[in-house]
Amino acid sequence: MSLADAIDEAYEALYGDRLPAAMEALARAQRIDPEHPEVRLLAIEVLEAGDEAEEAVVAAEQAVAALPKSMLLRLKLATLLLDVYDDVASARPHLEELARRLDKGEEPDVGGDDAAAPRDFAVEVWLTLADARGSDHDPKGALTAAERAVKLVPDDAAARVALGSARFDLCELDEAERCVAQAIDRDPRSADAYWLRGRIQTVRGDHAAADKAFARAAQIDPVRFAVPVRVGEDAFAALMEESLEELPPQVRDYLKNIALVVEDVPELAQVQKNDPPLSPGSLGLFEGTPPALAPGDDPWSHFPTRITLFRRNIEISCVDQDELRDLVSSTLLHEVGHYLGLDEEDLDERGLA
Repeated sequence: MSLADAIDEAYEALYGDRLPAAMEALARAQRIDPEHPEVRLLAIEVLEAGDEAEEAVVAAEQAVAALPKSMLLRLKLATLLLDVYDDVASARPHLEELARRLDKGEEPDVGGDDAAAPRDFAVEVWLTLADARGSDHDPKGALTAAERAVKLVPDDAAARVALGSARFDLCELDEAERCVAQAIDRDPRSADAYWLRGRIQTVRGDHAAADKAFARAAQIDPVRFAVPVRVGEDAFAALMEESLEELPPQVRDYLKNIALVVEDVPELAQVQKNDPPLSPGSLGLFEGTPPALAPGDDPWSHFPTRITLFRRNIEISCVDQDELRDLVSSTLLHEVGHYLGLDEEDLDERGLA
């Protein structure tokens, strides 16, 4: 049996949910060439199929360390870091390196006889990078990456959604909606497109249209999307009070000195004051003059003027009231910490993460 045959047999078993058969085929491939990038990739994907996600990340890290030139393995590691840990900070450098290498004309080490494989690999890199940049509050970078994907596959719905997401984060709602329409025209069952439409309509204040779009997304792909939980203003205020009681005492004392405001969504003029603008999908926002911190100052001695929580945007991210309560708590905590210049490590050191 050739290496290609063993790999094909393993993937056929994986796609058929026959994990033991896939593991046997993997063992045969490893006996032929254990260091081949595709064999390493197969081993990682067998771990994933066996619900060993953390072990898959470790295997991917080891594979990239052993074969640093493999673009295939580096993309797999970046994707796992995002999917398993939501670790944008660790994943993005790998994706940026892949983008640089593609720009230099380097051919990815994708196997098989499919002539479109290098293009498809590049599209996956650009789309994953667009998502990572967007999550990293870099909407202009996300737009650039999405545009690269659209240029490669102009008829691909996912690329149009990525472009629309970047436009949305840049507060370009008309352009974002145009991208959504183009995506749905190319794929009427694009759940991502309908979800983005719901976010756009939420910001525009057309909540009936938003809920219709969210429901359509959940109908198409109920695994990835669920209809957002909805609560009234009074119920949201009660949840916020409960969340405040669950925050660390230090944070509760701090919040007594500032105004807490609840609004449905940000005003576009409000988020466009920044460059790049804050996303209209933001969950919370500080307004006021940031404290001028001299070296050695304790940031907890300074007070912002107000925190605004955006109810509709928070609702979109939750499927039940428990999630809603947790998200309100984390939004309050992180907005306070980030406003004061504290990063995730600082918050963790203070026991506030």
